[in-house]
Amino acid sequence: MAEQVYRLSKSEYELLKKMQEKGVTEGYIEEAAEKLNVEKTSLASLIMLLSSKGLAKIDEEIESLAHLTDKGLKALEEGLPEEKLVKLLIEHNGSLDINTIRAELGNESGIAIGQAKRKGFITIEGNTVMLSGDPKKILDDLDELRSALRKVREDPSFEPPGELVKRGLIKIKKIKRMRFKLNVSPNKILEKSVVEVAKLSSNLISSGLWRRVALRAYDVSAEPPRIYPARKHFLVEFIEMLRDIMKELGFIEVRGPIVEMELFNFDVLFQAQDHPAREIHDTLWIKEPRRADLTEYKDVVERVAKIHEEGWGYKWNPEIAARLLLRSQTTSVSARVLTQQPEPPIRFFTIGRVYRSDVVDATHLPEFHQLDGIMGWPGYTFRDLIGILEEVARRLGLKLKLKPGYFPFTEPSVEGYVQLPNGKWLELFGAGLFRPEVLEAAGVDYPVGAWGFGVERFAAAVLGITDIRDLYTRDIGKILNFKIKLI
Repeated sequence: MAEQVYRLSKSEYELLKKMQEKGVTEGYIEEAAEKLNVEKTSLASLIMLLSSKGLAKIDEEIESLAHLTDKGLKALEEGLPEEKLVKLLIEHNGSLDINTIRAELGNESGIAIGQAKRKGFITIEGNTVMLSGDPKKILDDLDELRSALRKVREDPSFEPPGELVKRGLIKIKKIKRMRFKLNVSPNKILEKSVVEVAKLSSNLISSGLWRRVALRAYDVSAEPPRIYPARKHFLVEFIEMLRDIMKELGFIEVRGPIVEMELFNFDVLFQAQDHPAREIHDTLWIKEPRRADLTEYKDVVERVAKIHEEGWGYKWNPEIAARLLLRSQTTSVSARVLTQQPEPPIRFFTIGRVYRSDVVDATHLPEFHQLDGIMGWPGYTFRDLIGILEEVARRLGLKLKLKPGYFPFTEPSVEGYVQLPNGKWLELFGAGLFRPEVLEAAGVDYPVGAWGFGVERFAAAVLGITDIRDLYTRDIGKILNFKIKLI
């Protein structure tokens, strides 16, 4: 039977010699690195290599270490908020007006009252806070918590009460520690070892050391290292593909602000000021500044006011129109373009983010992209609109289904559906001819067709994805390997 021979790298051989000299055969990596006077990372790597050869055993342990937060240090030095409250009540014969407590304890009064009440230390009647129970016992209980804070400061391995962690007075940090143990003593390994080298050097040959070393074996079947060049995210690639299609069809790209006025997001589009879409559950308003200045848009405001009051029969409010919001539709960009009264024929499109108060699921996101398009000229018809929609779908290789729909600012209107890989039909866009009221508000005297695509839904249909959340994956493997099909 052939004698066991251990093939070692030069680094492994030198490490084992050090372990032999220092008598280190097991322990935690950190302590062993200090004893052996080697880098912790280098030692960990070499121990893992010895483990792969069956010469060492590795165990990983998770150690929890506690430390005081700034709030915890303050509580240790000054006292817990509820402790301050109890001592304050003791000084005033067990009861005190709540306003006085707030004045004395300041920002800590709310926490102090809440914690003391939860623990049964106090009762509250009207505006009076009263001590409940034996003051000495209460202070003893609180002293136990202070003592736990003290122990954590002295010994991070101390396991503190969960209450102090929940209250943010103590933070727990979990540390992964690696423990090792050699399966064979360093002496035996070194006696039966041969050092491997990657290549023979002139020094090894001239000194005769080549007789005591072995050439390292190479795995010629091993894959070379993969190099991942930078690439665009596949959703960005898809948006650029949409942009190219629209430009090929003769459309000019336009852009508009993300923080928009209701004037362009709703009012120009003949959406009544009491329409449900303008409620808080659908629209996201800006807190500061609250409103914009409409002075620059005096002509538009006058036309919109007249059309709303005649069409909807209410007193139109410019204060509502001036409110700022995160745009809920890129049609606001189309509205801005039309109010500039461009000369026909017109073909414009925009791609940008919109924001809505939606619950995230497989087909909805609160922040997503829309592609909005408008085109028109004297004599423009609904048939022209359908033709361009079918052409866009055809260029993307999609099967399109249309059905009549309703939208506040177009008539006639149509809804577009595309088929997903799972066979389900997904609503993709709304389209139609702008109503006369919209064109009059904008000051345009020729028919205009408009549509708005949900880009993420469009991408899901084209890229074979059934859940639009996958379009925003942070899995680097998926992003690198995803192949967008060429149209």
